[in-house]
Amino acid sequence: MKLVVTERASDWLQQRGIARGSQVAVWAEKQGNQVRINYQAKQPDQAVATVSQGGVDFYVEFAEEWFFSGKQVTIDYRGDDRLAYEIAAEPVPNVDTTKQQPTPASADASTAASRKYEEYWE
Repeated sequence: MKLVVTERASDWLQQRGIARGSQVAVWAEKQGNQVRINYQAKQPDQAVATVSQGGVDFYVEFAEEWFFSGKQVTIDYRGDDRLAYEIAAEPVPNVDTTKQQPTPASADASTAASRKYEEYWE
């Protein structure tokens, strides 16, 4: 999950009363076949994603991960007296496949325990 907040969005929220140093929760709300993104200034309980912009911390709570997982949500202000939201699949980072990956320990199919772990019990 990736949360992106533009400087314009942060500035607009500060003009509407969200103070620098505030923490702003971002969550999704299903309305029929559509999803609406909401926000509110409040303290986090279990934040799983946080981004700072313009002195304001924006975050997603653990309970809201159901919607944000695997997505990039961009919050912007475009001048029509409300925030605009863009939701897209989260970009996949480039992975260097030329590096040798560690060899996983073999596992016992009946117990799913690794062979190294079983040696300690014998």
